[in-house]
Amino acid sequence: MVSRSLARVSVPSTHSATRQPVAAARDAAARDASARGLALRTDRFYILDMTTLGRPIEYDRERTIKSALGVFWRQGYEATSMTDLCRETGLSKSTLYAVFGDKRRMFLDAIQEYSNGMLDELHQRYRAAASPVAFFHDVLHSVAREAGPDGERHGCLVMNSATEFAQSDRDVARIVRRTLDQMTALFEDALVRGTRQGVARTKSSRVTAVFLVSTIAGMKTMVKAGRSQQELEALADIAMQHV
Repeated sequence: MVSRSLARVSVPSTHSATRQPVAAARDAAARDASARGLALRTDRFYILDMTTLGRPIEYDRERTIKSALGVFWRQGYEATSMTDLCRETGLSKSTLYAVFGDKRRMFLDAIQEYSNGMLDELHQRYRAAASPVAFFHDVLHSVAREAGPDGERHGCLVMNSATEFAQSDRDVARIVRRTLDQMTALFEDALVRGTRQGVARTKSSRVTAVFLVSTIAGMKTMVKAGRSQQELEALADIAMQHV
């Protein structure tokens, strides 16, 4: 169990961080905390940031990851700079490097956070739906509404990441694969349940589940590409014919 004690960590300034490896800085901070009987908390702790003239600032890991998620979702990995991340999170480069290591680590944490949130929402929709068929109707048409006037045309961060470099990055590929597998498993469970209730007419729950996941991924991409809500609503209706 992680200690509830908060460790005050001295993070090198941006200038010195260029001369000292990030890993060494983190290790030194951990040794310092350990020597004083403290443990660094992974969710929240105090950091002494030299850019704030030695004033301790409270750092909330979850909030920082969500802020970074928004930047990566809007801009993608390559187009996002550390300056962008500093501006969005309100933290200095030295702090971000000391805590996360590098931009790639922040990106992986952001994708995982997005994946967790998306899967949690799908499970909530499933539990709240009147029937499995109603669940699929809700999910498909909610994607279509993302193309409406109040929607955000960012697509799906997991799919965007797969398109950007999943085949060249093993860690990204792992998160993408696990996300798709969990979506497929949930959809297959809903289809099996719907078939038993006599409200779903699919012949193969597994194949149909994969089809629906693929359809949603494609619809998310079309939202990002600027297709109309009307077109996507029509696609959702066609997909429902296979449920």
